[in-house]
Amino acid sequence: MAMPVRSSHSASKALAVAKSGKRMIGEIAWYAFLKASLVVQGAKQITAMVRVKNEEEFLYPSLKSILDQVDEVVLVDNLSTDQTQSIIRYFERESPTKVRSYQYNYELRKRGREHWKLSSTPGGRSSPHLIANYYNWCLKKCSKPYVLKWDGDMIATEAFYGALEQWRQTGAAILKITGANVHADRGHLIGAKSSDTTRLAEHLSVARVPSWISSMSHTYAHPQLFPSFLASFGFDTWWAESFHSPFLRRGLEKRFVLKIDEPCFLHLKFCKRDPYSDYSADFLEMVTSNLTVGPVLRPEWQELLRRWKV
Repeated sequence: MAMPVRSSHSASKALAVAKSGKRMIGEIAWYAFLKASLVVQGAKQITAMVRVKNEEEFLYPSLKSILDQVDEVVLVDNLSTDQTQSIIRYFERESPTKVRSYQYNYELRKRGREHWKLSSTPGGRSSPHLIANYYNWCLKKCSKPYVLKWDGDMIATEAFYGALEQWRQTGAAILKITGANVHADRGHLIGAKSSDTTRLAEHLSVARVPSWISSMSHTYAHPQLFPSFLASFGFDTWWAESFHSPFLRRGLEKRFVLKIDEPCFLHLKFCKRDPYSDYSADFLEMVTSNLTVGPVLRPEWQELLRRWKV
């Protein structure tokens, strides 16, 4: 008797089921491994990793707003020529057991075309002039099991403290937060003239724009706080660094990530005297051509700026 011939549809379905089962087993194994790594790490102690260059305008309130929330602050200065070093020394004197500083003496390629050109060359990806390699160097200076990636132009809002407490009370490993981009007039957020990413991409060396450029008022939801275990920065994003962590593996993110929608910091980059010093010409053109005055700042955010006298 002739054996029935399995249809190609049935074979494809069986193969899909097998692959799905293999992925599920892989996810379970990875989940168990990563969960165990968190247990080994113990208490949720945090290093704030703050990379700075010419941040004298807002560095003091930026650090003060998080200092009591973390166990260690690692400040890495990248060739500052203003009063940044003086501010760093102040914090070292005030909190000698908590604050440590380092120097990174390589000029970094600017975001956009400069970064892309170097990271695209055969030996370029190992260059100390690339942001990803700088960030990985900084990451190695952090001694606590969790790292808060913070900038010298970010000031924590009340939402940040609530988010941090929620993160501490849950089994989450990664905290994803957004920030509000303050306009230079200190009364508004910045806004976007256009959400047409195709048009905006015309300015760029590679036709892919950052996710925040179509709205501009807020930063995108970023893994701002994460386990240092197996974390690294790479080159998936053409214009700058990209972040990698096994806790962000597809299928596992919902188990390990706490995402807070309420803006957790005021981002003062666009309030600086020279906000575009780290942008290549193409990136500069894309951002400035789309920037306008956005929504009015909330009263509590205006009060926060007054409190810090910025």
